[in-house]
Amino acid sequence: MKTLAAKIKTKIIAPDFDFKQSSKLRACIEISNTDIVTALFSEQNELVYLQHYTFKSNEKIDKVFEHLVHTEAFFSQVYLNVYISILNPLYTIVPTSLYQSDNNDRWLRFNHTITDDVVVLQDEVYSTDSKCVYAINQNLKTLIDQTFPNNHIKHKTTCIAESLTEFASSKYKSCLVHVGTDNFDIALYDKKMLFFNTFEYQSTEDFLYFILASLEQNKLQVDETEITLAGEIEAQSALYNTLKEYFPKLKFAVNNKVIILKNDFEKIPNHFYYSLFNLYLCAL
Repeated sequence: MKTLAAKIKTKIIAPDFDFKQSSKLRACIEISNTDIVTALFSEQNELVYLQHYTFKSNEKIDKVFEHLVHTEAFFSQVYLNVYISILNPLYTIVPTSLYQSDNNDRWLRFNHTITDDVVVLQDEVYSTDSKCVYAINQNLKTLIDQTFPNNHIKHKTTCIAESLTEFASSKYKSCLVHVGTDNFDIALYDKKMLFFNTFEYQSTEDFLYFILASLEQNKLQVDETEITLAGEIEAQSALYNTLKEYFPKLKFAVNNKVIILKNDFEKIPNHFYYSLFNLYLCAL
């Protein structure tokens, strides 16, 4: 039997944490093609549990999730609420004025190849008066429903889009760059969301090209745009140092103060787990 190569990247647990209190906790889970992040929040919005698993992109996500369900205590508890975010590029944003619920597949097929093993869902994106239409693996969706019947699923794009007014500059145009393991999102904002897209990357040059191209496409000048970095990017990394040379108004995102971080959770850089925390905030 094949052994799944899921590894723990980050594990932080509050000193007084106990799964016996699970019925009073809110659970958040982020699922991508290479990562699964699980987190628990108290009724006072304090982060008390964080576990980040990584695995190879050639592993089937439904098999990885099933493996964790059978081996990790987190997945055998009953929580007050369970919020799940899907991180994949199989999404599109549709203005509410154009959206028709019986055409979800058609919206996705404009930009993506949709296979028979997925189910198409949609989220309401209130801040942009639009719908986020996206696909999720059918077996994964079934496993989620079986494991957490009280789940609420959203796409990462929805949670990030709803956060744009929080980080937007009052003086400059705004660009959020949200960095994942093998792709990154670019959101442009100027009193409203102008642009949102996800790009794969392998090098610093990829980042520079896609950010500059996105700004140019939307007629935003580099010296008039504030670039905010979030997600998996280190403050001392070569990538950050290179971006700093090209973008004079560059900063890291700061997580919403509604979320309380204590003990070892305070060591998490403010811009890490940005989409996870916004998943939680979307649910409040």
